[in-house]
Amino acid sequence: MTCLWMGNLEPYMDEKFITRAFATMGELAIGVRIIRNKMNWGAAGYCFVELSDEATAERCLRKINGKSIPGATPPRKFKLNHATYGKQGEMSEEG
Repeated sequence: MTCLWMGNLEPYMDEKFITRAFATMGELAIGVRIIRNKMNWGAAGYCFVELSDEATAERCLRKINGKSIPGATPPRKFKLNHATYGKQGEMSEEG
């Protein structure tokens, strides 16, 4: 399995919303982890999306990155990147 970082999220976008958005675009998100602000537990505006393999992740980067997120109000675009592990095992955006 592999993960993509996804940014540009609105506070209402939860795990189900992200999973459904990927499904609408023809991709299966195996898991979604919304990152929370440690001070108030509100959404931090990004998440990690678990996919079945590297080929699927690469396809998502090519096919849906930059496209409109289905059902997003106000309109938002998929902002995807490879996820990497930081010093303490935390996932982060690569790049």
